[in-house]
Amino acid sequence: MSSEANRPRYDHERSDWNLRYVVWGSITLIVSVTVMLIALWWIFKEFHGRAANRQMGTAHATQQENRPPEPLLQVAPQEDWADMLKRERAILDSYRWIDRSKGIVHIPIDRAMELVAERGVQKQ
Repeated sequence: MSSEANRPRYDHERSDWNLRYVVWGSITLIVSVTVMLIALWWIFKEFHGRAANRQMGTAHATQQENRPPEPLLQVAPQEDWADMLKRERAILDSYRWIDRSKGIVHIPIDRAMELVAERGVQKQ
């Protein structure tokens, strides 16, 4: 019997852990993860619903309300530039009344430069 008492034991001590604590810890972990997943799912659905409502609200808005704030980005800047130059050139090269009662007329810029070169600038 003395040889058996001196031999080391290769077993665990049963008092180091309690099966009840392991089970309750596992149940607590599973319940906690489940609650967090449900909360995240609910938050996702809430934000998704708000985004859908926001999109539906803009779908019923008028075209003017859908425009972004100034400055607007140009889709075709070269065409816009050419159109602007054409409009400005048409204004600069045209005759029209500015104020008929005062006798003020808009004349083409080339003609105005010729008149200034001939007559000089008149002081008022």
